[in-house]
Amino acid sequence: MSASEKQWSAKWIWANEELKAEAVLARKDIELNTIPDKAIIKISASDFYQLYINGSYINRGPARSAAHHQSYDYIDIQPYLKKGNNLVAVRAVFEPGAHSYQFEARAGLLVQLELDELELVSDNSWRLTEDVSWDKNSNAISRFQRDVVDVVDMRSYEHNWFKPEYDDSRWKMAKELIRNEGWPSHQKGVEPSTLINPWIKLVKRDIPMLNESFVKADELILVKSYVKGPKSIVSDKITLDGSVDKKLRKSISKHEAFEITFEEHEKGRLLVFDFGEMMNGFPILEVQGMVGTQLKILCAPYILENQFCASLVDAQYEDNIVLSGKKDRWEASYFKPCRYMAIFVENSGAPVTINNIALRRISYPFKMLGHMASKDAPWVNDYFMATAKTIDVCTTDAITDNYRERRQYAQTGYYGALGNYYTFGDMALQRRYLVQVAQEQMADGIMPAYAPLATKDYMVILDSNCFWIKSLYNYYLYSGDVEMVRQLLPTAERLINLLDGFTNENGLIDSPPYSYWLDHALNDRSGANFTFNAHYLEALENYSELLDCLNKADSEAYKTKARSLRNSLKKQFWNHDLGLFVDAVVAGKQSNRVSEHANAMALALNIATEEQGEVIAQKILEKDNNDFAMRASGMTMVTPAMSYYLHKGLCEYGFVHESFNLFNERFGHMLDENTNQTLWEEWWLHGSGRTGKFVPHKTRSDAQTESAFPPALFAEYLYGLKPVEPGLKRWTLKYVPSGIRNLKAIIPVGKEQIHIEWNTGKAKELMVEIPDGVSIDLDVKSFNSKSKVLVNKKELSDDKEIVSLNEGKYTITF
Repeated sequence: MSASEKQWSAKWIWANEELKAEAVLARKDIELNTIPDKAIIKISASDFYQLYINGSYINRGPARSAAHHQSYDYIDIQPYLKKGNNLVAVRAVFEPGAHSYQFEARAGLLVQLELDELELVSDNSWRLTEDVSWDKNSNAISRFQRDVVDVVDMRSYEHNWFKPEYDDSRWKMAKELIRNEGWPSHQKGVEPSTLINPWIKLVKRDIPMLNESFVKADELILVKSYVKGPKSIVSDKITLDGSVDKKLRKSISKHEAFEITFEEHEKGRLLVFDFGEMMNGFPILEVQGMVGTQLKILCAPYILENQFCASLVDAQYEDNIVLSGKKDRWEASYFKPCRYMAIFVENSGAPVTINNIALRRISYPFKMLGHMASKDAPWVNDYFMATAKTIDVCTTDAITDNYRERRQYAQTGYYGALGNYYTFGDMALQRRYLVQVAQEQMADGIMPAYAPLATKDYMVILDSNCFWIKSLYNYYLYSGDVEMVRQLLPTAERLINLLDGFTNENGLIDSPPYSYWLDHALNDRSGANFTFNAHYLEALENYSELLDCLNKADSEAYKTKARSLRNSLKKQFWNHDLGLFVDAVVAGKQSNRVSEHANAMALALNIATEEQGEVIAQKILEKDNNDFAMRASGMTMVTPAMSYYLHKGLCEYGFVHESFNLFNERFGHMLDENTNQTLWEEWWLHGSGRTGKFVPHKTRSDAQTESAFPPALFAEYLYGLKPVEPGLKRWTLKYVPSGIRNLKAIIPVGKEQIHIEWNTGKAKELMVEIPDGVSIDLDVKSFNSKSKVLVNKKELSDDKEIVSLNEGKYTITF
């Protein structure tokens, strides 16, 4: 806490808890003789708030958090204040259910406004009422989250409740909350306080506020009349056949109000809009119609087979509102992934006037700091930009799995960071994910697969636990944030020692008591699984490297465990007849299942010998029939996420050109013109391959952060750059024979950048610009040059293998 920040004196407030209100409206006036130089409002709520000052919308929040480390926002609202009476108005919405692995959920609002000597706090002097227009039985958007669709009856909505002129005299006073758990209970006369269960610690927001913008719909792509009336718009197959009303389209393109009139036989009218790009946002409607008229608002991130369908990606984005007869303004409470929006207007016997259709777009304030491109291989920049788009649309207050699940998974944080470090160079999101998963660690050392909790499923996925340790190491490597890593090291120690307790005499985790993920692909999970144990091996090695970096004892003990495990993987899983590593060893016997997963890990972690690597690579690179799930040989194919290890492994064994050819063959269709040019969850949008064969009619997300690894792959195996010292202070740089002659890149290094350019045609040249505080070890031997190597026209001696380059511009010819 900064010296200027006051201690909390606010109380958590809500409606009487016996009412079980899930949405409340709260107001408080404050009189100002002068406008202060600075006016800080600290605000939080469970689950979210919408803040208004003097009738002006300010923002919403807070950032996701578990209640035991409740995030609060810290906002200067001075520009919105005036002399005289000022109004602070807040809408807060609570969704019952699990919010944490350790506490039950509870509804609450907390506000503290600090103005020089004055202070306004949430307490029982606030006016507060339940928002009864909100339907408590709204359906969840998907099974992965608490977020629900809106079912709102505007007839009981408090219109203009947030404006100063609104009369709130009939509202009740807010209820101050006190501890409601534990024995003995509160005795009489105990005063409410800021820190009560489950909000036992308040954490100032440690990521930037999200960008919010108002985006109007202006591209009408379909008008459809319903004669019978659909039973469910969600299940209705809406073909985008180009049928539109030209007059209506013109009005919408000019953002003019328009009237929908109905034929007597019509049950309703459907309008479909294209916002031009996928964005996360809250649908907004300004509309007037006969009292009781029903509207449905549907969102979809992409179109599948020329059809609009709101049940896309295993989620339903259908909001329902009932009009009041007045001029209604409705805004969805939860954001939707939306490129396409459909509005169904019921024919209730009178025209409906629509004044505005829009999205309140939200986005994390990423700044594009990196760049990768090649004039000879345009796909380099295509995948770089696809990575940036994928991370952007999957990120709000966290880099999440996708916009379908919205969960902050441990393995998602690992893969997402591989793209994020090279595109945006953002460290705050990665730090926050590591901290929030660690906050939910159990006493035995196990950690959940994602945090904060979104539903009651206590999900332990052991390879996610390994990914958390690997992510901690990568975070230290890229950020150099030694203080945070030291804080999290005890968490890593408890976890790594727990995993060690699951190992057999050969150092292999064998038949563990918890499940493991392997990207839901078909894999033999009996006994000791190769892929999972390879993830554990990498976690062990990363953990021991962290101990070395931080000058901690016992690193050698973990290195010894890692060597034993590596040796067991080498010896017990290699099948000479198949020329592959098998999926599992059960009671000393090899499984008959093989997968690209296991063999990708064998290559990526250099478990295979050179001879084995050659054989494995040839089998993976062999052209055969497959359905992106199973190869003709019977080998299970990797999913998009595990492709990181597949291509890394092929490159490690010298198959760089072949690896990137395969990469393009598999990922290329994701960038087709009729897509959002994002990286998908599976190889298909209309099916799944998790059973080992293609299963149709199972839609998935077209933006999956676990597929956002290409920039990290490109940096090391196209550009030859690899960070080797925490904080990106030192890198290695070598020539990689990728077959691409011209490559340019900008690599984020904190607030600075490395500029690199390879020209490897007839005249071979490398240009690199290094910022202050960064050094690069140039691997001269990798040039394999028969002629002399020159650095800034200065010839290197023949025995030079490594040349250290510090701040400056360099031209290397060879």
